Amino acid sequence: MVYFFKKLQRSQFPQVLFLLFLLITLVLGYITGKLPGTKSPSIPCLKGLIQIRKDGLTISDLPTKYHKELQITNNKWLEQQVRYNTKDVFFLLLTPNGPEDKPQVEWVDINGFIRWKIDSQNRIKFTSKIVQNSCGINNKEKQYSNIEARFFRGWTSQKTYAVMQWYAWPGGGSPDPGGWFWADSLAMASKKRVPWVAVSIMFPIEPLGDVEPYIPQLISIGEKIQVALTTEAFKE
Repeated sequence: MVYFFKKLQRSQFPQVLFLLFLLITLVLGYITGKLPGTKSPSIPCLKGLIQIRKDGLTISDLPTKYHKELQITNNKWLEQQVRYNTKDVFFLLLTPNGPEDKPQVEWVDINGFIRWKIDSQNRIKFTSKIVQNSCGINNKEKQYSNIEARFFRGWTSQKTYAVMQWYAWPGGGSPDPGGWFWADSLAMASKKRVPWVAVSIMFPIEPLGDVEPYIPQLISIGEKIQVALTTEAFKE
């Protein structure tokens, strides 16, 4: 890097500094939703997203035992309990309230709220079928969305969970905000937006038990939740 700058003529430094400043301004402006002289396009399906948080999510083969709004830091989440075989499984959903809301520190917020200890961290991948009229789906021939999620064991003095988390959007999902960021950036080029939902599944297991055997169950639940989101929350 030092060698590169030495090769630059002194007259080029102002242009380089200006370009760096412009790039930083654009990135920060996008993240904060405050680009100079611009207004973020509206998020498609926003009303449906907010309604899901109030009404709960209807998931095929996973009957709901209860759902409610739950305050975590400054955000209202959906907390829902469903029945999976003989297990009561919990999940949390966070939806945006407006175009300025973007995935940021949701996993940190959950960690602070539950105050669990975490280990056995890993990444897992799964696929789910796409509803063809989902918001944000440009390729009408695409049949499946590829999702990557983070997976770990979380425990407190009372409970131990196998946990899977990801940011879901039409056509994909990632545990990192950057995955949605790039999908949304591509949509912004066409003056569109990509809706998103933060998903955290908590599958109760035996105290400090091995989480690896529960990966198939979590993937099965994750697939059903992603499909339910494309059917209810991401449907135009």
